[in-house]
Amino acid sequence: SANSPLTRDDDGEPALGDFNYASVVGMLMYLAGHTRPDIAYAVNCCARYMFNPKRSHEEAVQRIVRYLKATRDRGMIFDPSNFLTLDCYPDADFAGMFGHERSDDPTCVKSRTGYVITFAGCPVVWQSKLQTETALSTMESEIVALSHSCRVLLPLIDIAKQLTKAVGKDLNETNMQVSIHEDNAGALILAKTLPPGFTPRSKHYAVKTIWFREQIVRRGIKLCKIDTKEQLGDLFTKGLPLATFVYLRGQLMGW
Repeated sequence: SANSPLTRDDDGEPALGDFNYASVVGMLMYLAGHTRPDIAYAVNCCARYMFNPKRSHEEAVQRIVRYLKATRDRGMIFDPSNFLTLDCYPDADFAGMFGHERSDDPTCVKSRTGYVITFAGCPVVWQSKLQTETALSTMESEIVALSHSCRVLLPLIDIAKQLTKAVGKDLNETNMQVSIHEDNAGALILAKTLPPGFTPRSKHYAVKTIWFREQIVRRGIKLCKIDTKEQLGDLFTKGLPLATFVYLRGQLMGW
């Protein structure tokens, strides 16, 4: 179903092989990374089984292609605001494959990172991928996602400053607002805690969060609590109900 994750399906029906699975997924990955963030999560799930696809994986790819065909006259509608703001929306799906994948498969307990970064309200960078480490709690998975997004956000801040200066706009911390929108209370508390401090339940991984917490303080980045319903990163972490998907797609892509 649309809300169930795509599994390895070891005992499933073999692939028909009536199209080159790897080639089609490669084209979809190019599309998902450039102009169609709405398919990023689905395409990443399909890409995990590039070398041993089953019939269920072929059907998933065909479903994405049918969706693209039905929306081929759509794209990304850029409607920039008058305010030079960088906004980051990190999110995570904690152990999303657990209970769906084989219990002896280590990847079934991996969490998924999803984030999108917007400039003046327009999406510029987004990603959906499984985390390489195994998070032990929802808060830890959210912190890992926050860390991944900061690795992209911080260089973007420097690039934005250089570009705006080149076109004659004097950009500094006072007229460019950088915000990180987080919907997990525990992750928000830890991110706001001045390093090297940490919360009781984060002491086993707090050290590796110090680098981005220092940057948040040094660069004056705002950490904002956001309602899960408004979390754009949710689009990149899991299969969503149709109404939620359409709403977040509208917020992100303008249709």
